[in-house]
Amino acid sequence: MSNSVEVELKAVKADAELMSAWLGGMEDTFITPKLLFDLQTLLRHYADFLVPNKDVSVDYKYEGTPCASVDKDQVFIPLSMLQEGRVDETISAVIHELHHIKYSYKESDICARIMPYFERILKTVEVEHYGKKMSIWYALKTGGEITPLGIVERKLQHQYSSFVYQYFGDLFLLLNAIEDVRIDEMQPKNLLKYRFKQEKLAFDKFKTAVESGELDTDSLFGSFLTALFHLKGLGHSQLVVDNNITKDRIVAVEEPSQYYEPTFSAFAKVLQDHAGGLWEKFKEQSEMADNAISDFLVADSIEESEDGGEATEDGELALQPKKSSDCSPFDDELADQVRNTFGEDDIRDLLNAMNDDENNGEEPTELLMNPQQWAEIQAFKALKHIPCRESVHHLPHGVNYDTLILDCYA
Repeated sequence: MSNSVEVELKAVKADAELMSAWLGGMEDTFITPKLLFDLQTLLRHYADFLVPNKDVSVDYKYEGTPCASVDKDQVFIPLSMLQEGRVDETISAVIHELHHIKYSYKESDICARIMPYFERILKTVEVEHYGKKMSIWYALKTGGEITPLGIVERKLQHQYSSFVYQYFGDLFLLLNAIEDVRIDEMQPKNLLKYRFKQEKLAFDKFKTAVESGELDTDSLFGSFLTALFHLKGLGHSQLVVDNNITKDRIVAVEEPSQYYEPTFSAFAKVLQDHAGGLWEKFKEQSEMADNAISDFLVADSIEESEDGGEATEDGELALQPKKSSDCSPFDDELADQVRNTFGEDDIRDLLNAMNDDENNGEEPTELLMNPQQWAEIQAFKALKHIPCRESVHHLPHGVNYDTLILDCYA
């Protein structure tokens, strides 16, 4: 069962410069139940015209960044951003998530399409497993069956499920960065102001991380974030230039799967290096250590197998076999920082493999809105505004006034 914490959004000053124009040019805007109702109404309005053929729910209930499930047609507005008053950023991110629902594959479909690349890259990394040299892919096969559905639903019955979830999630995150470029370019022009504001804020975080030395642009995470901002016209990625990956080519595809092969080819070497470093990290951890019986069974199956499982080259990805011990060390602190700052919550289950319930018996904490505040927000749905005019004997033009009616049966 997930951990949940009720929070009440305080009346902090809101960064709602762009939304205030929609509200009528209010200069000082604060987080109040009325503003939260207006925000929810605005986002439902965007959902209605951006994704008109689906019944998309837009709700307050999540920690972290805004998230969407294409499989479930759900968008969650994060309370953590609103606690800080970041209203315009919230609007931008929810618009972005609605475009995922409109244009992107379902998460389950993406995982099925990633699987061949997952296998091919891991076949090129050599490890020593039970005293024998073999590929990571072959080593994983000794621990149980790996299926896309098992990964999506986090139900793998596998010795090394934590490694599988995390590495697979990183491939997902790479594709998501490219998909973000594609769907953002299809946003209506009248909504681009929200996107441009959020992109500048995100790029400023990225620059700060690079300049401080916290983010290595040659690492997997550094390279795909550099590529993302390059394709958005912010910064420069030589890797993107050398592989002729352009924004126009990405947007022009008829199906997202058409950019998968060029993307994985461009990032193949960093993905290979990342796999080896991640394996070495997991090899040191307790979940990679098995009991004596499973040790015997795995070792016996390796001995009886006719397939030696050696690491092999992949000509199409231009990968030669590489020892995991020669790969760059995995920086889990950096990985967590990148995932939390730039990641998408629709794949949070995949990205949080290091902290899942298999490892520590706990689920990630979820922020839930205080029920009383939620009721206050919903109460505005029952208010009806009626402009009125009355004739008065001494005032020929009459008197104009507004009436608010609370419909208790609404």
